[in-house]
Amino acid sequence: MTSGKFDTRFGKLHALHSDAFTRYLVECRHACDGDLDLFLIMAIIGERTFSALRAPDSMSHDEFVTGTVGKIEPQPINLQSIADFSGIPRETVRRKLELLIGRGWVQRGEHGYVTATDVANHDLVELTSSTVRYLAAIETMLERRTARSDR
Repeated sequence: MTSGKFDTRFGKLHALHSDAFTRYLVECRHACDGDLDLFLIMAIIGERTFSALRAPDSMSHDEFVTGTVGKIEPQPINLQSIADFSGIPRETVRRKLELLIGRGWVQRGEHGYVTATDVANHDLVELTSSTVRYLAAIETMLERRTARSDR
């Protein structure tokens, strides 16, 4: 069931991942005033606004935090799609979208599609730094795993 390359050290990898991921989630919760559903909805919208499919192949952290999400063509997502994907009730998604719009983090466009804004990028810059720390922890963990398996 597990990938062979992770199987032999899964326990250690899982523990290290859980530590880094838990710290990241705590920071995500804090950034959204204790509301993980609000964060999850923002993350879903952010992923569609700045999707891996359309993100530049090469973009530095500085370019990301000082750039504009408006330069990337977003993939459409609406309230119902967020509810369906996340399992969060539609009415809860609607209320939280209104909160995000009120903060200026999300805007509603044609056909009810929502996208993240540059305000969100700016206001959540500390959370982006947390993402960098999380990714660095994962990278270090995987590099150590690779170095040990090369011996």
